[in-house]
Amino acid sequence: MKKEKIMDLAKKYLIYIGRWQLSTPVMTPVTMFFGTIITGAVIANIVGAVMANFVGGLIFFWIDKFIFSGDRKYLFRRYAMYLGRWQITSITLYPCLLLFGSGWYGVIAGNFVGALIFFWVDKYIFAPRIEPILWEVRDKKTCFDCGKECRCYRIVKAYDYNRVKDTEPEFRCEACSIKKTEALRREGKEV
Repeated sequence: MKKEKIMDLAKKYLIYIGRWQLSTPVMTPVTMFFGTIITGAVIANIVGAVMANFVGGLIFFWIDKFIFSGDRKYLFRRYAMYLGRWQITSITLYPCLLLFGSGWYGVIAGNFVGALIFFWVDKYIFAPRIEPILWEVRDKKTCFDCGKECRCYRIVKAYDYNRVKDTEPEFRCEACSIKKTEALRREGKEV
């Protein structure tokens, strides 16, 4: 994985962890309500929600990344998956709240309310970045691969590919350019 891709993923991951903590004000009143009714432990629920959100953020980033990647077509199907995913977080939330107070009712209600709200925030975090591919086209250039003299192309910049400062750019005819682009995609480049 390239350094730029790793840095982008790390940035999204840090934003995501912070987003999990933003859900604490949503989940805490819900868990406090149920926790107070059941156990009477108010402070314990706040600490439990913070801890649960931290642990959940570490684990469920990868699931949310899958849910929000790809085609925007089936939004309601993804939303249903997301609501279910929030209930799966009960596995991490419950032990934290059990340790600090509250019970299953607070966990389930907190996750449901949080899912209704934070789907839209997570949707933004995991939205695919759309950047245009910058091409350079030259007439009467020699193809780097086949040696044919014709109109040639090269990708200058894409999402995770940057050859802006290339001192010896490689131009290719249309056929060779297509092959090179396919090879870059097989390497995992988003071109």
